[in-house]
Amino acid sequence: MNGKLKQLLQSEKGEASYISSFLFILITVILITFIINVFHIISVKQELDHCADQLVKQIQLTGGTNGGTDSLFSFLTSQMNDVENLSYQIDASGSPDKIQIGSPFYVTVTGRCYLGGFWKFNLVPINIRAQGAGVSEHYWK
Repeated sequence: MNGKLKQLLQSEKGEASYISSFLFILITVILITFIINVFHIISVKQELDHCADQLVKQIQLTGGTNGGTDSLFSFLTSQMNDVENLSYQIDASGSPDKIQIGSPFYVTVTGRCYLGGFWKFNLVPINIRAQGAGVSEHYWK
């Protein structure tokens, strides 16, 4: 049995066997699945970049974080599928609640996606991070 299988795989005849056709189709499906997963991760990165940019704009105008920042973050991330542990962090020289005019601040949005195939096996975890920077435009007395 092993000899016939080895002989079929090493055959150099012009005719295609069932085994070689099956292997070709299997490898093609695996490659297409991998490509689709990579495009999904790229689109999640773009969505996180957009989320970070929107948070920067909102913090610039209000001069800090408030309840509106949390509601904007939850609105922007509500449509993201297959992303876990979504969070944001604000780094400012003082309190992130009140950032004085002209003071720089940095926003970091993080999440986790998985490479896993058609059936969501979650084989390879990938941490995705998007960053944004801005300067406060609000004067605090």
